[in-house]
Amino acid sequence: LTPGPVFGAFPITFEVRTRSAWAANLAPTTVGIPMPRMLHSNVNTLRLEKTAGAVPVPAQFRVTSRWDDNSIRWVMVDFIADLSGTGGVGNYQLNNGGTGSATGTNLSVTNGANSIDVSTGTLKFTVNKNSFQLFDSIQIDRDGDTQVDDECLDTAALKGVVVTEGANDFLMSQSTPLRVTVEEQGPIRTTIVAEGAHRNTGLAQNKLNYVVRITAWNDLSFIKVDYSFKNMTGDGVPAATQNDAWMQVSQHEDVDSINVDLPLEFNASLVSARIGGNPGDHTKSPITTGAYYSLTQAYSGTHDATDTANPQPPSSANGSSDTLTDAWPTQNDTFIDYTLDDNGGTTTSSAHAPGWMQMAGTNLRATVALQEFWQLYPKELRAQQDGLMRVGIWPASAPKLQVFAGAMKTHTLMYGFSSLSSLNTTVAEVQANLVSDPPRGYCDSRHYAASGVFGNIASTNTLLNDTSAFRPASQTFALNYMTEVLDHRGDILFDRTDGNGSAVGHAFGMWNFGDSKIDAPTESWENGAWGASHAAFQWFAMSGNTEFLYLAETTARHFRDVVVQHSDIGSRFDYTESGNPAVSGGKASQLGKTRYTPNNKQHDMGNYHDGENHLDVFSGAALAYHWLLTGDALSLQVLGECYTYLRATWKRFFDAGNGGTDSTMTCPTTWLSNALMVAVAYEMANGLVDSSAAGMTDYVFNAISTRQTTVTTRDPNGVGFADNSGNFKAWEIGHLMEALEYYRWLRTSTGVDAMIEAGMNWLLGTNADVYLGNLTVPQFGAFAETSGGTTDFGGPNLMIGAGYVGAFRNSGGANWKTAADNLVNVQTGNIDNTTIGDANVNLTNFAQYFRAGPLLLATLKP
Repeated sequence: LTPGPVFGAFPITFEVRTRSAWAANLAPTTVGIPMPRMLHSNVNTLRLEKTAGAVPVPAQFRVTSRWDDNSIRWVMVDFIADLSGTGGVGNYQLNNGGTGSATGTNLSVTNGANSIDVSTGTLKFTVNKNSFQLFDSIQIDRDGDTQVDDECLDTAALKGVVVTEGANDFLMSQSTPLRVTVEEQGPIRTTIVAEGAHRNTGLAQNKLNYVVRITAWNDLSFIKVDYSFKNMTGDGVPAATQNDAWMQVSQHEDVDSINVDLPLEFNASLVSARIGGNPGDHTKSPITTGAYYSLTQAYSGTHDATDTANPQPPSSANGSSDTLTDAWPTQNDTFIDYTLDDNGGTTTSSAHAPGWMQMAGTNLRATVALQEFWQLYPKELRAQQDGLMRVGIWPASAPKLQVFAGAMKTHTLMYGFSSLSSLNTTVAEVQANLVSDPPRGYCDSRHYAASGVFGNIASTNTLLNDTSAFRPASQTFALNYMTEVLDHRGDILFDRTDGNGSAVGHAFGMWNFGDSKIDAPTESWENGAWGASHAAFQWFAMSGNTEFLYLAETTARHFRDVVVQHSDIGSRFDYTESGNPAVSGGKASQLGKTRYTPNNKQHDMGNYHDGENHLDVFSGAALAYHWLLTGDALSLQVLGECYTYLRATWKRFFDAGNGGTDSTMTCPTTWLSNALMVAVAYEMANGLVDSSAAGMTDYVFNAISTRQTTVTTRDPNGVGFADNSGNFKAWEIGHLMEALEYYRWLRTSTGVDAMIEAGMNWLLGTNADVYLGNLTVPQFGAFAETSGGTTDFGGPNLMIGAGYVGAFRNSGGANWKTAADNLVNVQTGNIDNTTIGDANVNLTNFAQYFRAGPLLLATLKP
């Protein structure tokens, strides 16, 4: 008999696949692979292979996180995957006994004083450090002489990304960048990051800052551009009064258009263009002199005329906006259609365009594709006879864009260049797939569980119907629960077309996509339950389900861009801790704050809460997994912003010195759990670089320990987490247990298990005085969370189950298995739409059921 694989050991097998199963021979891929503690320490002896003993696949390895014993916790692997196999799946394995990252590749980077030059072997480009405008030059071999030295750009017409208001253009090149650096350099992939401001020198004004990442790969003629704009007006400027703070958070920059312009050099030849359409593509060959050919995706449906226009007055304490029409769209996504414009002659198609465009002339074919083109409407693709290739991030035909202070939005483009003179749809579709459906790595769920990086999680298959990993008596409970989760993942968390029940509208649009909405009767947007993103990464890990990873990514990116405040504005609190970089001018920074509670029905930036602290909804932990699994460096950067808020505003409320106030025993429990989640996530993601991370985690954990061990009226034995804030609910303790689980596995601190069990015993006892109702027939561990102890157990009680696995791990008590079985069995009915009605399931309560799952189900293992 051939022995089966040993999970958590070498070789670590994984698949590379996509949501749509597209196939390609050369697919640039970044995969984050976790390893259990003590498995391996030396990145220079790793190897990537297709089968054991096969010739190594050229790869680039980077350690992104280590365990306390210096063994590797996460390694990032870059390589060019072969997805030409059945179903577009590539099978690979990470093994030891190798020589580390590849050598002798053609990718090279010259980091000079004034510019950065990159050569992939088939393409060269130059980035200017002093006058950044995306590219100063892009070269390929156009004349067939085997030399990569033929220019693709009209260098005299370069502008980069152009922000326009009225007759004024604000350019990247008109101010010195804040930084232009090589962020990632290796034999397979290199990434350059640039930050600065769009400026109009004639007006001596800035309008929107930018963050750009430019990525290229060995032997490929692709260039990926991640472009983010953000409003940094007021950043770091003191707000003397509350009204000044309101003014800051409600400030917005108005923009008529944002265009990524790339002027191509066709040497006066005829230019043809093709734009991806639905069901067919649209071709213009050639484009006549002085003419253009464009496709614009936008919403043509109706809006709610009763919806209050935004922005609201500054004294309202709610700097919110719907930047498309100031009104809620009342029709579904079939009204997101596109218009084809042939130099003034227009036709409209009631369809979603795939988001790619190709231009070709003598010895040059250039292709561009934009990620989530129609989902992030309004958008434009425009080809001009003079060679201009334009991607309209916000086209001039759309209503005026309002970008509120601290708001950001990111768009990802993929450019490709070839010396061929003809249009080719297949080439364009591959490029569009690379950016809109990028290849991702999937280890076996049992490896993820063995690694410990997702905590103590269960494991199942991609269909969530394999219960073999659960003890026989619990398999039915587990199956019923997972069935409902799978059902409502699509029903609530993925239903972005027209809602559920009587809900109307859609969840698409540049500011909206990645958010979710509440069903009737409120029909509002919900950006407060961001633990769903973190849980989606865990559900992906325990199942390998592609759609869970997609859900995790889209919601994490929306949170990262739209919900996090990216500037230090609003009411900053007095704080003077010496040596803390998150403290400036005697004030705690507001950078990295989480916005929440959208108003009325339209999607918006969230309530600023008078510009003050948001410790009760502070979030960001999911960004760690997004970075570690996919290599998305912007998510790591924004997680760093969240960490700044933790070190400043959060810490100010727990530091009795330095002008702060110690709220350890009086704050809502969520202040503690939210902080620990972010601290642990940041330490795991960036602890190798930032030496302060471990100390901040300790600081938060010690506050939680103090809270638990202090004797109070509601905790006479000093073992629980009494909460005197007035809005205490049992699920908040579940969230704290989730955070403690996260900490326990980051630090491999087995002593935390005793903390968890003591806290759960307290919670289920008589002293907690929480809202625990009783079922008609009492069942240990399953209860109602309603004031007065009624039999209405419709509250989000499954979060309590996050503590059962730690309690069982500590004592091995069978009562915790019973509690988990009872809780899953009773609460599954609360998300059964056939029982309670589809309209009664919404994100607010379902998010709690969803978040608890991976940990709760782990208690059901043998």
